[in-house]
Amino acid sequence: LSRLSTAALKRCVPIAVDKAIREIIQPVVERSVTIACITTKEIVAKDFAMESDELKMRKAGQLMVANLAGSLALVTCREPLRSSVSQHLRRLLTENISEGKLNDQEQNIIEQCVQICATDNLELGCMLIEKA
Repeated sequence: LSRLSTAALKRCVPIAVDKAIREIIQPVVERSVTIACITTKEIVAKDFAMESDELKMRKAGQLMVANLAGSLALVTCREPLRSSVSQHLRRLLTENISEGKLNDQEQNIIEQCVQICATDNLELGCMLIEKA
């Protein structure tokens, strides 16, 4: 497929990853933080029931929420991110090379590129979401 160049991929992949992250980050982070807060409240209340130092309990809770929320976001974002990156990249590549209707071979090549690029960039996207 001569119209699908390395330059087109290098241009489209970062845009697709960025759009996918922006699309899913808010609900993933909100859900993860909510679950982490509820879970941490219960664990800290149990584990620090006899602790008289409120500062120590608060610090433990903050660390636990941050770590738990990051881990939950990492686990829950993987498939939605893969799907979203694939969708955006497929659209961008099709728009980039389409001068009309694509034949089956061109569609298959685009789909292979989409799957490979989405998988190759999944960890990067997940790490960015985890840090949010």
